[in-house]
Amino acid sequence: MISAQDKILHVANKLGLTSLKDMQASTGAVYDVDSELAGTIFSQAARHQNPGITNVTENQFEVNEALLVENISFYVLDGSGNARNFQNIYGSNKVIVFDLVIGNKRVMKDTPVFAAGSPYTFANSGSTTRLVGEATVQSMVPRNQIFMEGAGILIPPQVQWYVQYTIYNVVTGAIVAPTDATKIGCYLFGTKVNLNFNTSI
Repeated sequence: MISAQDKILHVANKLGLTSLKDMQASTGAVYDVDSELAGTIFSQAARHQNPGITNVTENQFEVNEALLVENISFYVLDGSGNARNFQNIYGSNKVIVFDLVIGNKRVMKDTPVFAAGSPYTFANSGSTTRLVGEATVQSMVPRNQIFMEGAGILIPPQVQWYVQYTIYNVVTGAIVAPTDATKIGCYLFGTKVNLNFNTSI
């Protein structure tokens, strides 16, 4: 089995980035929201530099920066700017079908995301109470309800990427349009490499 580090180094070698071996890897995530309701995420990140909406200023990494995407997850940003559970907003009959485009290639095409649940990484800091029988139970409130694990796709340095998505009603087959109160956001989460200043300076 190829490790995350091996995948990153293999792509770096193909691109001629010899300094990547001197870098350190850590957990990293990028997120953005389709504020324009255009069906694309990350492509307009520079237009809304706001930590409540995005943590990237452009949809490409710097020279010695890369992200090995391991989890892809979607959530809803409501009209008040709160991250909400996708199925609570859209209902259980809806599914997101998305493409991940890196450079000019669709590395994931027409990929449906059905899986329910959420890694704790994407949970809100608060918790909610619910009644189970006669007992009150505390549980985390997930930021997103649909995600895909084990993607294993590397976004290399200096290559633009974005996500195209469509929301479908799986019962009727109809396309569901997001609104200002139901904007779709996306997390790309995995192993990120950055310059190791101990060996670079």
